[in-house]
Amino acid sequence: MPDSVLAIFSDVHSNLEALEAVIADMKNLPIRRHFCLGDVVGYGADPVSALELVRSLQCPVIMGNHDAAVGCDSDLNEMSNSAKTGARYSRLKLSREQRDWLAGLPLTLTDEQCEFVHGTLDSPSEWFYAVGPEDIALHFAAQICPICFCGHTHDPMFWHSNGAGKLSVRYGQGRISIPSEGKTLINVGSVGQPRDGNRDACYVVYNPQARWVEFHRVPYNISKAMRKIIKAGLPHFSADRLSLGR
Repeated sequence: MPDSVLAIFSDVHSNLEALEAVIADMKNLPIRRHFCLGDVVGYGADPVSALELVRSLQCPVIMGNHDAAVGCDSDLNEMSNSAKTGARYSRLKLSREQRDWLAGLPLTLTDEQCEFVHGTLDSPSEWFYAVGPEDIALHFAAQICPICFCGHTHDPMFWHSNGAGKLSVRYGQGRISIPSEGKTLINVGSVGQPRDGNRDACYVVYNPQARWVEFHRVPYNISKAMRKIIKAGLPHFSADRLSLGR
């Protein structure tokens, strides 16, 4: 990997063990810049440490729905019980300054011919899940740049539209070449709570010169993260799903 690459990650969800492992893995690569696609907090036991570690990277950060719930004191009624509890826990643990930082994050970014969003570009503040062809079509209609990176679903995926109505999809695994024509959407998966059946933390590196993305899976101390969730009084479900990758 001789060329410098971008590292893009998302959905840390207060999982300090996973984030530390991912950052350690990134240090073995010629990373030029980092991008965080949101949901730094929520679910896990370490919102303060996770937030400060992300901030220490001095990288662009997108607002996720959990960041909005914690930073903006938004209504939690549409969240699941485990998400509500995690958001309330993060609100209690974070300082006012830290919550204001979350509240001030942008919904989208454009940089180096790429767009970055937590959910979808057609309605970034509605936190829609890009999972099916109709969802992806709406997103691509709003995508201006050739390449966009997203998170939110916790499921690494690679979507491509050739511009003539043909849509293709691949599971996000290994290195994938990016077509020179059409539009591409890359879901970078989740650092702190993978849901694709693989327990290892996930992030993406992107080589703009060679036009490829590579999905990296990083093992971390899951047992420690689970114990901390239980000790904090957070739902057992939030701990159990780490061991299942679901």
